[in-house]
Amino acid sequence: MTGSSFYSVEKVADGRSGGTTQAESRIYNERLIVSLVRRYGQLSKADLTRLTGLAAQTITTIVNRAADGGTLLRREPLRGRLGQPSVPYSLNPEAAYSFGLKIDQRSADVVLVDFVGEVLGFERTSVDFLTPSAAMTFAKAAIARLGRKHKSASNDRIAGLGIASPFHHLQRHDEGGIPTAWVASWQEVDIRAELDRLFDWPVYLFNDALVAAGAELMFGSGLGRADFLYAYVGDSIGGGLVLDHHLFPGRNNLAGALGSMPLPATGQSGRTLPFHQAGSLRALSGKLEGENADRIWSSPEDWGDWGSALTEWIDETSDGLAYLSQSAVALLDIDNLVIDGAIPASVRKEIAKATRRKLARALADRPEPFSVIEGTFGHLAPVIGGSSIPLLVKFSNDKELLFKD
Repeated sequence: MTGSSFYSVEKVADGRSGGTTQAESRIYNERLIVSLVRRYGQLSKADLTRLTGLAAQTITTIVNRAADGGTLLRREPLRGRLGQPSVPYSLNPEAAYSFGLKIDQRSADVVLVDFVGEVLGFERTSVDFLTPSAAMTFAKAAIARLGRKHKSASNDRIAGLGIASPFHHLQRHDEGGIPTAWVASWQEVDIRAELDRLFDWPVYLFNDALVAAGAELMFGSGLGRADFLYAYVGDSIGGGLVLDHHLFPGRNNLAGALGSMPLPATGQSGRTLPFHQAGSLRALSGKLEGENADRIWSSPEDWGDWGSALTEWIDETSDGLAYLSQSAVALLDIDNLVIDGAIPASVRKEIAKATRRKLARALADRPEPFSVIEGTFGHLAPVIGGSSIPLLVKFSNDKELLFKD
C-alpha cells in the first residue's frame, strides 16, 4: 500500500479563503441536525432550535425534509408538559447502510451496519499472512452474500465501504518471522483502488485504530462526548483522537499514534522505548509460552487465567496509558480516555481500572474530572470503525470532510 491509497482530507490550497457558499451552508446545517439527533438520541424541533441557534422556520424546513426523505423518524408526541405536545425525531436505522472491511496479518472481517450502527451481518476469514488477492476475493464474496441476505440494504442506500488496516505496519519487514515476499505483495497493490473498481459506492481506507475511534464516536462509548483520546490494544498499540465531536485524523492521518510515542526510561539502560514494546499483544506474547501465547489471537474474548504474566502486562500497559494521557491532557485539554482492544472484556476492565487509579491524583485538580472509559466493541472495533467512515463522510457536519476539494 502506498501513501496515496487511503482516503485523506485534502489540505487547503494556499490562498484559499475559509468562506463557504450558500449551498455548502445549507448542507452543513442539514448534517448538523442529523449529527445532533445522533448525539442525543432524539430531539424536537424546539430542542434543535435551542441547540443550533438557527431560526425556527429553518429548523422546521430541514427537519421536515429529512423526515420526508427517510433520514429522520417522527416519534410519538411527548405529553404531560405545559403547552403543545413536543414531537421528538430520531434517526431512521434504514436511512443508510455501510460496509466495513478489516484487514490485518492474520485475518479479514466484513461487516454490514445500519444507520445507527446495528450489526446486520458479519463474516471472517483467518489465515496466516493474508495476501492482497485473498483479502479482495473474500471481501467481494462476503459483501455480495450480505447484500443478498439483507434486501433492505439496496445499492442506493449504501454509503460506502470503509477499510480498516494497519497499512503502515503491513509494509514492515523488520519484525521476526514476517516473510519478505508477503510484505512486498502489500507494497505493490493499492487495495482501496482495486476494491473501488468493484462497487458503485465510494471506498475509503484508514488506519485501523483511527477508524475504531470513529466507531466509538458514532455508535459507542464516545457518543455524546466532546473529546477523547482513544487507545486500541492490539497486535501493536494504536490510537485515535476526537476533538469537538469530530474525528481528528491529522494532516497525515496519523493523529493519536500512541504506539510510537516514547515512554520514560526505566532500568539501568536509561533508554526510552516506544509504547508498543510494552503495551501491545506482541509484548504480552513475549511473557507467555506455547499455547497460551497462541490464545492471545485465537481467543480474544477469553484468555483464561495467566497469573503473574498477565498481571505484570496489565500494570505496564496501564502505566503507559496513564503517562500518555497526562501528556495529551496537557497538550489538548481533553477530558476522556477510551480504552479498547482485541482483548477480553475482563482484561479491558482491569486495564481501565488500573489506569484510572494511576491518574486519579495526577489529574485531581482539573476543573472537569478526567474519565477513563471502557470501549464498546472489543476485537470488532476496527471493522465496525471501517463501516463508520462512509457514514461520517456522507452525513457528518465536519467541515473538513464536507468542503474538501
